[in-house]
Parts: sequence; structure tokens; C-alpha cells
Amino acid sequence: MFRIYTIVLFICSLSFVKGQHLNVGDQFPVHKIENLGQSQDLKIIVFTPSLYKTNNYASMLTTSLHHYFVKGLAFATTNPPKINVVYVVNEEDKWRKDAQQSLTFNDSSNQNKLEGAKVIYDEAGKIYTAIGLKPFKQNSISTIIPTSNSNSLLVESSILFLVDQNNKILMRDNDYRAQGEHLKPLEKLVKRASKIEELNVDFTKNVTLKVGDKAPNFILKGPNYAMNSTEKLLDDQSNFKVLTFYPAAFSGQILPNFNTIDTKAPMTCAAQIQLIDHNPLLQNVKSYAISSSTNSLLTLWKTALRTTNITYLNDEDYGISLAYNSYNRLGYNNRATYVIDKNGTIVYANPNLTFEDEAKFPTILEKIILKSK
Repeated sequence: MFRIYTIVLFICSLSFVKGQHLNVGDQFPVHKIENLGQSQDLKIIVFTPSLYKTNNYASMLTTSLHHYFVKGLAFATTNPPKINVVYVVNEEDKWRKDAQQSLTFNDSSNQNKLEGAKVIYDEAGKIYTAIGLKPFKQNSISTIIPTSNSNSLLVESSILFLVDQNNKILMRDNDYRAQGEHLKPLEKLVKRASKIEELNVDFTKNVTLKVGDKAPNFILKGPNYAMNSTEKLLDDQSNFKVLTFYPAAFSGQILPNFNTIDTKAPMTCAAQIQLIDHNPLLQNVKSYAISSSTNSLLTLWKTALRTTNITYLNDEDYGISLAYNSYNRLGYNNRATYVIDKNGTIVYANPNLTFEDEAKFPTILEKIILKSK
């Protein structure tokens, strides 16, 4: 009896090993996901522990994939490729259960964007087991991140697969939680698989800048500017200009609610922009937030962030990023911030911004302004 049990356990463990090694180039077992069916489209399949409010990155995850790939706003074309987005959730549908059991349930607290996506609730983890993935419920909670208001549990990262029309795996990401550093490489691979012309960006052209250097000039492009605009950065005669580079629109662990600023929150693109926008010194400063995107995405991103003092720039070909040493060879902007005075001289340069640096930035800017008087 003991020998039989041992053999069965060994076979089960082998199935998990096989699934855990579903890597790029392997065939994804789509047929093992019930009711998914066959498709001639690209597929983004996300195995996630939860889409409920206890998962602090769920709403940003679903919102970013919705805008980028379901609606096709990541593509500067009127005919974007068709992409199927599928969520396999290792939990029951708590939103539906909450709505039925609580008279005080407020559906507006559900910020998930699931229109056009397929959601499969797999509480028992049968699908996970069938393809050899370990259900999240069998894992331990990873860590706790303290915030200024409370201690909140950080649930485990989702596992994301990009699968082509022939079910071949093009990408596997075991740490997906809507980070711009992960979202932009996914976008890049989707475009490549869709045979959309790929940008050839020469990483070696990143230009190192320091305080005292003349700021590189460039044409301002984005949702606030006409297609044929020739307005340039240094045409602006503001006393100071702030350039903040960030990886991607709709990225960061939490879809923000900016009634308050949490300076202990995890570093996100949203938090980075928020701290600039809420700077009380902005009446003397023109601030620009820069990423490589589309105008449609940036317009929605501005609405989501509810910023009032920032101009969003679209660096489509990463030319601005290269000029300011912000481009990352993986296909996104590193977090960087520069301050430029009215003479076009760089008076603050930080090409590798941390959240601690960003939290201190209002004080740094105040000192720069006071020093100039």
C-alpha cells in the first residue's frame, strides 16, 4: 500500500514539474482549460490568485490588459489585432457572492475591467492541476507591505502566458502584477507576433547627463498637441521645467484613488506621477510626464490619475528617452527625473529614481527654487 501511494505521489509531482516548465517555445495545453475553445487569435492567459478587492493589483491588472489589448489602444492603428484575454482565477467569484449577501455592497468598488475578456473561476484548482501549475491556495502568502494607514497583505503575483495562434508559448511571466517593466515587454512581443512594425531602438545612444549640462531640446508630442506641432521643450519660458520618465501608462500595483498621498506605498508609475502633481510649488514649474505610448492611452491614463498640473508626453520612438538616459533595453523607460531652469540648463538630474528619491523630490525642488532667487 505504501509503495502504491509513493508512486502516485511521484507521478503527481512530475505533472507539476512539467507544468512549471511550460516555457517559451512549448505548446500550451489550451484544450485543458474548460470552455476556452480553439482560437486563431493571440491569447494572453493569466493565472491569478484573485480578482477580488483583497488583491491590491487586480484592478490595475485587468484595466491595463483591457485598454492595451482588448480595446487595442496600445496600437497606433485603426485595425488592431484581435487578442483574447483569459483569466483563470484560483478562487470563487467573491464579487457575485458579496453582491448577493450584503445589502451594503457597493459595486463601484469593483474596478476590474473585464468586458471582452473571459473569466474562469477555478477555486479548487482543477485547471491549474490539469496543466501542471500549482494552485495559489497551496502556496504561502509572500510578504506584508506596511502602508501609512494599515498593514495590507500582498497576494502572490499572477502567472501570465502569451500564446500564439498555434498555441505556442511566446512569453511566460511568473511575476506579473501590472508593472510597467513587465507590461511593455508584453506589448513588444504582442506587436512582434502580430507583425506590427517593431521599433529599432539603439540602446547605446542613451546620453548621460549631469547638472550644468544644456538640456536636450525636442518637439512636444502627446494628447495636448496637434499632429504637426513644432512646439519645443525649450520654447517654454517657465522658471523651471520638470521631466519625469516612467515605464508605462496603466501600470503599478494599485489603480489609484488620489484623495490622499501615501508616501510609504510601493513604488509605482501612478505614485511617481502623483507626487509631482501634488507639489505645491507647481505654480512656478511646468511638469511633463513622459512614456512611450499612444495618445488614446495617455488620455485615459490622465483621466484615471485625475492630475491637474502635468502635461503627458508621448515619446513614441524613445528618442526623448535616449536623449535623457532613460531608455531600458527591455523596451520601456527607467524612472528618471530632471529639472531644467529657464535658461535650458539642467539643475537636477536623477536617471535612476527610487521611491525614496521621489518622496523627497518636493523638498529638493523647493531648495532649487529658493536658491535661484
